[in-house]
Amino acid sequence: MMMHPTAPSSRRMITSCIIQRFKSTTTYYDSQSGQHVAIHDESKITAYLRTQAGAAPSSFAAVLEAAKEMGVAGSIITLPPHQQDGGMAGIIQSLGSSSNNDIFLHMQPSQYNDLVASKEKQLLIPPNINLCFECSNNNGEYISSNVQSAMTNFEGIQTSIGIFNPAHLLHDDPMLVAARVASMIDITSEFGGTISNILVAPIIDNDDAAVGNSSGTYDDELVQLCEELTYLDVPGSTIKSRLVVSSLSGDQLEECLQMGITKYIIDASSDGMESVESRLDMLRDVVEESGKELVLDRMR
Repeated sequence: MMMHPTAPSSRRMITSCIIQRFKSTTTYYDSQSGQHVAIHDESKITAYLRTQAGAAPSSFAAVLEAAKEMGVAGSIITLPPHQQDGGMAGIIQSLGSSSNNDIFLHMQPSQYNDLVASKEKQLLIPPNINLCFECSNNNGEYISSNVQSAMTNFEGIQTSIGIFNPAHLLHDDPMLVAARVASMIDITSEFGGTISNILVAPIIDNDDAAVGNSSGTYDDELVQLCEELTYLDVPGSTIKSRLVVSSLSGDQLEECLQMGITKYIIDASSDGMESVESRLDMLRDVVEESGKELVLDRMR
């Protein structure tokens, strides 16, 4: 029998990376960035506890302690919009001394200026703190410049971007939002910077009608945006390995898990820890039904 060569259409095409099968089983070489990056393990799921919108800095320590007791991977601290006048330095020092877990520090781009001013006071940002700049329609270049500045001013700093305003999910074309994210990653990469994570986590308040959403849910819109983001081919780690998304409903979680997204946000609630634990249970149930594992460390 004559053996025919494998048709080109049946060959596996690798465009942005070359898997280093013999050198390492945990990393691959990404030709766009020229770096070895970790292979994304879609079977291990982690969770992060986020502070309530508008929470005062005095409540941050309680959230960090709750995250530790729950065994989740870390926390998301949302700074008050008008936090300034040197307060950033005190908050970062307090956070660094309160937890060894990962902390995403959600800030407005303008608040970064206070960090730079604090550098003159010998401010050291702990390695577990990730500066997360909030995205808007027109601040992509500003964020990219802040990321580049942070990499220069603070040695070993981690930086990320976040989509928190529900209006971006409801009213913006998800393809255009994804394109803006890709542009920020490309610009940052050109200057040697890295956007380690992309948070898609609408902050839901009591006035959802103000953004045209009477139901107060964003499940479908969040899934659509995540789908567009996961299609992106960017330098470095895959987008699905960088995404950190809200846990809104069982259906939304199931679809995001199918995309390979592994990091999820549990929002703190004024109803107390019982409500938070129920949301964590919802995440655990969907994860286990999907044949994956929710990684918790309650011994920390």
